[in-house]
Amino acid sequence: MYKIGFLLLLLNCSTLFAQETGKEYQLLWEIKAPRSKKISYVFGSMHSNDPRLFNFPDSLYSAFASVDAVVLETDVTQIYDEYDVRLNLFNFELFDKKRSFASSKKATQTVYGSEDGRPQFLDAYFQQAGYCGGKGFYQLETVEDQLKLAENPELFNTRTAINGLFFTKEAFIQTYINGDIASLTNMLKSQFKSTPDAYDELITKRNQIMAKGLDTLIRKRTVFCAIGSGHLYGSDGVLQLLRQKGFQVRAVKATYDNTTLASKKLIQSWKSYSITDEENSFRMTFGGKPIEISDDNKKHYLYQELGQGNTFELLIHCSADYLDDNRYNFVENELAKTRDFTLDDGAKAIEGLVLDPIKGYQWKRFIQFGDVCYELICYGGNKFMHSNRSTSFFQKFEILTEKE
Repeated sequence: MYKIGFLLLLLNCSTLFAQETGKEYQLLWEIKAPRSKKISYVFGSMHSNDPRLFNFPDSLYSAFASVDAVVLETDVTQIYDEYDVRLNLFNFELFDKKRSFASSKKATQTVYGSEDGRPQFLDAYFQQAGYCGGKGFYQLETVEDQLKLAENPELFNTRTAINGLFFTKEAFIQTYINGDIASLTNMLKSQFKSTPDAYDELITKRNQIMAKGLDTLIRKRTVFCAIGSGHLYGSDGVLQLLRQKGFQVRAVKATYDNTTLASKKLIQSWKSYSITDEENSFRMTFGGKPIEISDDNKKHYLYQELGQGNTFELLIHCSADYLDDNRYNFVENELAKTRDFTLDDGAKAIEGLVLDPIKGYQWKRFIQFGDVCYELICYGGNKFMHSNRSTSFFQKFEILTEKE
């Protein structure tokens, strides 16, 4: 996860300090296909969950609400089952039984920010809001494509690139908010001045791929496409490549007022996704669309908040003894007490803290109802583990019908 996270940081943050002189907001662009009145949008994103990035102009809410589908560089949900975005995960004594999970309540750092930021980083927010609002989704690249670039030692010297990042995170955030994509691109080229082949592989060639993908998508449907801001500007940028393909491209002015637009209110309501499974008689609501992991022995749903580093899971086991078989796996100490109880529908339940040797401490609730056991799991950083969010997650599970 570190390598792909570093690649995203390099392409979207290391150049943002350049926006000192840009005054015009140039992050949102209106796109029209030749001989079409339908409007799509391209938005310059930043792979961060800093709350200030989510102060969207009214025009962005209107644009997002109006389209059929969301488009990103890649499908970020594909990393749910592959990576843990929490950093410095094991900087506490895992096996100190005097502690419940971590000695500190300080926000855990993640690849995309920290627990003090928004649950999802900016791109993932648009993807999940689109899912919750019933919009389609398309990717321009695969996760495998991006990983190949991040792990290619011939493209650039990682140590050299890191040493070139002599700028504060605050400078990155402030200059991104200015939206000066011209300065951004110029500084991106300067960053790769000593490694032009890397710039060609990481930017120029990918711009061609993205423009080609958007060409196909926009001719068939209206989309809101969020891609790294460093891909927008210049003669080899995505915007100019779309112009060359006959598309009309126009910057959308950023406007703000003190009223709540209907589109803003609508999009902000898109923050939950329910799974209803009649065969297994349950309904579960996640903060976004989970992935379903194939397994012959059980059903497994997984949702992650990539910005804050929190994970939520639901597993369905076809076993009448699963709860009792796992009863003695819980950690017992002064801060974490295992609790046995019965739900209103008569199902037996047990809840508490477990220690996974790989993922660290997790809150779990087992619900045994007849010959099926529902296993709910959630875990995250220091703040999450000290909060009541586990209880809130567990309470969103509902058994629909009685078992025979």
